[in-house]
Amino acid sequence: MFPRLFFQLGLVLCLLWPIGDGAWAQAPTVAIIYPDVREPYRSVFMEIARGMEQELGKPVGHYLLNERDKSVEKLIQDLKNDRIDVVVTLGRAGLAVAKAVSSQFPVVIGATMIRPDEVQGLAGISLTPAPEAMFDHLKKLVPEVKKVTVIYDPRQTAWEIERAGRAALERGLTLVAQPTGNLHDSSDQFRQILLEVKDNSIALWLPRENAAMDESSLLPEVLREAWEKNFVVFSSNLDHVRKGALFSLYPDNFSMGRSLAGLAIQQLQAGGKFESVELLRDLLVAVNLRTAEHLGLRFSSQTRREFAMVFPVP
Repeated sequence: MFPRLFFQLGLVLCLLWPIGDGAWAQAPTVAIIYPDVREPYRSVFMEIARGMEQELGKPVGHYLLNERDKSVEKLIQDLKNDRIDVVVTLGRAGLAVAKAVSSQFPVVIGATMIRPDEVQGLAGISLTPAPEAMFDHLKKLVPEVKKVTVIYDPRQTAWEIERAGRAALERGLTLVAQPTGNLHDSSDQFRQILLEVKDNSIALWLPRENAAMDESSLLPEVLREAWEKNFVVFSSNLDHVRKGALFSLYPDNFSMGRSLAGLAIQQLQAGGKFESVELLRDLLVAVNLRTAEHLGLRFSSQTRREFAMVFPVP
């Protein structure tokens, strides 16, 4: 059964792959470059690699970055010796070498937070959850919500918020986005919102990268007020769900690997000139059931089966 399955997969890849000048008749040889880290982070990279191999129908080459071997030149030479067609870098350390490697190979960046201005001329998938997915889950879990408020640092997340505005409009939501320049101003803005919120028709969104949020003092205050006033706080940061936010989306590493492999193929076909930073759509949902019960939310059995992680942990 399995030999036949792999034969069929290989046949499909060959049929779908364009043949001609600069193109390939079979799946490319892909390398992944990632930092030499301990568990549990290493398992994340291994799961991404498994997803890539599933998509490509063949193994990927692993190249570790560590303190003992800092030479990018040696890395590039190893890639050439191994006849690598396209490179996927993972993690922040991978991002650090991506530009140098891209001078010799088509490169895709993944498994790290990416802003378009960081990787001009390159392609990648950021760990930032796509706002479309965030809002879709919000409407599914709390249909009563009509307005979403977010306080953000424009130096970090202006491009994400711009996209979120379009996504909200498409879903019949009003996005009230308030930029802030420092923690003092953002604290005042958050407290003003907490005074104005009356019911769960308004939800507060906490972006994943958010210098406007003081995690040690302001976050507990926001979550406490949300509990007392029965309104929804959702977050792009998984840890916030453990602390009391209603839900968050976090990476589905295997599926992300498949998407990175697909993007690598696009990058190779474009001769390394494909430029696109995508937000993450390969996501799993985590829900705080205690918060949901407090808000009076009731979920169907089908919806509950979609929760990949729940808090408090049973």
